[in-house]
Amino acid sequence: MVQRLSLPTDTLQELLDVHAACEKEAMAVFMEHSFKDENQQFLKKLVELIGEAKVLFLLKNEEASDKYCQEELDRLSKDLMDNISTFSVPGGHRLYMDMREKIEHDYWQVPRKGVKAREVFQSFLQSQAIIESSILQADTALTAGQKAIAEERTKKEAAEKEQDLLRQKQKEQQEYMEAQEKRNKENIEQLRRKLEQEREQLIKDHNMMVEKKLKAQKALLEEGFKKKAEEMDGEIQQLKHNIEDMKKKQWFHFRYYYKRSASLFFLPFQ
Repeated sequence: MVQRLSLPTDTLQELLDVHAACEKEAMAVFMEHSFKDENQQFLKKLVELIGEAKVLFLLKNEEASDKYCQEELDRLSKDLMDNISTFSVPGGHRLYMDMREKIEHDYWQVPRKGVKAREVFQSFLQSQAIIESSILQADTALTAGQKAIAEERTKKEAAEKEQDLLRQKQKEQQEYMEAQEKRNKENIEQLRRKLEQEREQLIKDHNMMVEKKLKAQKALLEEGFKKKAEEMDGEIQQLKHNIEDMKKKQWFHFRYYYKRSASLFFLPFQ
């Protein structure tokens, strides 16, 4: 993933898509080389490692986005913060708002801010709340009624941005869950095919063993060793029984395996 990703990713979906591709490749390699993985112990370990890597990249992506957004916002707001005292004049609130609106406009033009873009800007606005209120109350060019309207407008805009942030987080959670469900189904299908291949190979091996024992039994009979030949009947019948048993238990085994795998692959949204 390190070679395929440039953090921060523009969206959560971008990271999920790359992770899904890497997970698919890792699972394919595992399926190709794994054998005798009783109770899926090696598979469980692989899934744990994949899950840990996913969580790590999600956190690194958030950290990279937070850092980049904060740096850009600090750069864009430097003139504002350096000249706060200049707004303590009649009409200063309008001047302050014009500059802050420009900062917001320029901030959203910055590309690839990542998943923390809204949250970082919301924190910036919250940090400006007391400053804006002080400038507003000190602005002698505004009447008490105009100040009240401005305060109400600021509260309304803040509430709207909070809702935007909440909707973004809900959208990201939905994207995560959908991507997780899709990969679960793909992984389970890979494992089902692997299990079917192993079962078919096992039946094939048993059939070959039956054929060898039948040939050996025939040779013993031809050489006059009837008693020894009869002693092999039990072994041959047991092998045939095992083959039939494997065929009959196929559907039950798949259902059991599906339930185990579904719980094995589930990773909650962090």
